[in-house]
Amino acid sequence: MIFEEMLREEKQEGRAEGRLEATQEAVLELLEESGEIPCELQEKIRNLENLETLKVLLKLAARADSLHTFEEKAEEYFNSEDKE
Repeated sequence: MIFEEMLREEKQEGRAEGRLEATQEAVLELLEESGEIPCELQEKIRNLENLETLKVLLKLAARADSLHTFEEKAEEYFNSEDKE
């Protein structure tokens, strides 16, 4: 039983990690439509490990008309998160 539970947990973790990476890539792909993404911004997005935060960034990237706009909105989001 314990082995089966461990396998099940590993499978779930693998799925979660896959969703995390897929969402990171989706954010970056949307941003690429607006131009070359600075390395620092790419690194920040790839280092995020909170799926909910990445989902917010995905929505911001979809709505942004430029990288600058995205960065401003992302900064506002992170600042509001820090205050909570």
